[in-house]
Amino acid sequence: MMANVVWSWAAHLVFVISGFVMPHMLDRNLGQDLLGIWDLCWSLVSYLSLAGLGTGASVNRYVARYRAAGDVDSLCRAVSSVVALQVLVCAFVVLATLGIVFALPMLVLFLGLSLAVQKGLEGYRGVISGCHRWDLHNGIQSGSHAVSVVAMLTSLLLGGGVVSMAIIYFIGTSLGEMARVVAVAYVCPELKVRWRFVGWDYGRKLALFGGKIFLLGTPPLVLFQTVNIYVASALGPAALAILSRPLGLVRHAETLLAKFSNMFSPMAGSIQGVDERAQQRDLLYYGSRWGVAVAIPASIGLAVLGDSLIELWMGADYVHPGLMALLAIGMFPQIANASAVQILVGMNLHGRAAIFTMVWVGLALLVGVVIFSYVGWSLNGAALLLVAAMAPSYGIFLPGYLCRLLGVSFSSYFRRVLVLPLVTGAVLTVVLMAVRLWFAGRPLMTVLVGTLMGCGLTAAIYWRYLLTPELRARVLGLLGRRGGSADQEAV
Repeated sequence: MMANVVWSWAAHLVFVISGFVMPHMLDRNLGQDLLGIWDLCWSLVSYLSLAGLGTGASVNRYVARYRAAGDVDSLCRAVSSVVALQVLVCAFVVLATLGIVFALPMLVLFLGLSLAVQKGLEGYRGVISGCHRWDLHNGIQSGSHAVSVVAMLTSLLLGGGVVSMAIIYFIGTSLGEMARVVAVAYVCPELKVRWRFVGWDYGRKLALFGGKIFLLGTPPLVLFQTVNIYVASALGPAALAILSRPLGLVRHAETLLAKFSNMFSPMAGSIQGVDERAQQRDLLYYGSRWGVAVAIPASIGLAVLGDSLIELWMGADYVHPGLMALLAIGMFPQIANASAVQILVGMNLHGRAAIFTMVWVGLALLVGVVIFSYVGWSLNGAALLLVAAMAPSYGIFLPGYLCRLLGVSFSSYFRRVLVLPLVTGAVLTVVLMAVRLWFAGRPLMTVLVGTLMGCGLTAAIYWRYLLTPELRARVLGLLGRRGGSADQEAV
């Protein structure tokens, strides 16, 4: 598992780097308004991802479960049935994209076609992750994205616009998804995807499971994209470009935790096959403790140093007072507890919880739109709406619901999961605030010194108090062996 995490985080660095480079280059070459239009078109296209109804995302749990049981026949039938359903989804997304293009620029066409390709072949993603080959999954994803980004930057420097960038993104996405199809034959050679294996029973089972994932994943997508559209219409595309930058930084932190937490869904599904609640509780403690431990320094670092980072990255025009801190701290509960949500999904017990989150987020969005349509939209108001909708539902209710299902008391959860990261966070906040005050007006020094001191302090505390003696011994032993090997090679 730790090897998969390292591979996942290393692969995500490609997306982090491109996330910094692409907006900067778009702003410098095409202007803030076109950067906002690029963000807006992505928001519109993202709605089409709802057409999948979560079916493709259900594959990894059943692949892990059937492979653990050695049931090759069920494996082939389940995956073949999902692939057939996703072909229909792909056709629907293509038709819907063509309909949108009549009212919007051609930019939307190729972004929509990229989404259609992803949806049509989404089942193969689930096969690779269900086989616990996250290294391969993330390697293909980051590799294809890196090639696309280099090609888009080249097009931009040669005078191309956002439409040419969208065409390149479509080509890169298609090549990446085809590489994933080829990789499935390597990681799961027993799988045979054939039309004769397509069956209503398996399709219905995975569709029902995927439907619950759909209910769980739809509210954030609708919430974020709807708020983006309201901000763009009320304040203009340039304002959306300002909102999207700190929001993008927070989403990068969320993705880093997702690369870790996504592995718990197939793991929990495999454990459920032998019905061992003790292992599920251990999985909850393990995943949540590390999730909170990583989320604390990331959220505090962005809250304190985020404005300096944005000024250094995009310029002072993109810094909006209080916006970065509000998003970073407000989104912390959701980011930190992602592992608990994935364990709930892996246990196939997320149906009722998904309904609650959909109702809560829907009501929060409705109330927020009504209020801000009356008093007027602002960037901090939009951020407050996002936080009020997401933190209580995904950050508090869902982890609490899982704890109740597994018989975990709040006191036990607080003691084993929260105490050390919260103490570390308090110390880290004081140190970073001192750095920010000391280097006021110098964003480069603020970010550089704050990052070095924050990482060093967090690493020292976690090494001493978070890592078990056995794990520390293994790390030291690994470093010793590598050092010994290097010495032998030198000799």
